[in-house]
Amino acid sequence: MTRSVASDEAASGRPPKGFRRPRAARLRTAREIRRTIRAGRCSRGRIVDVFFAPSPSGRSRVGVVTPRHGRGAVARNLVRRRLTEIARIHVLPALEARRLELDLVVRAKPAAYDASYQRLRVTLMDSLETVCAG
Repeated sequence: MTRSVASDEAASGRPPKGFRRPRAARLRTAREIRRTIRAGRCSRGRIVDVFFAPSPSGRSRVGVVTPRHGRGAVARNLVRRRLTEIARIHVLPALEARRLELDLVVRAKPAAYDASYQRLRVTLMDSLETVCAG
């Protein structure tokens, strides 16, 4: 019996190629995140705060911060995964379409833990519109 490539990838626990944010599109270090928060501007919302600054790397990058807010690791990881997925699917392509090279840091607020994926997406895209307009 032969196995397909998709089942091999699923068995290995790795997402299929093309389903992850490229490493170059991530803010990876605490130093990069702090620089963006300190040097950049901010769009504050009820669910998330979005900090943005010009990117020194020559492309848009996104970092996600999920503070504890009295929640457990499972809840924090769910919010982080949702925000990361929204950034990968919606935010980074929107920035590329507008030819903007920005570093974004998305910081979850306590309300983010109770918000649905759709509400997080709408809120993040509204924040992006504010960033692009300003």
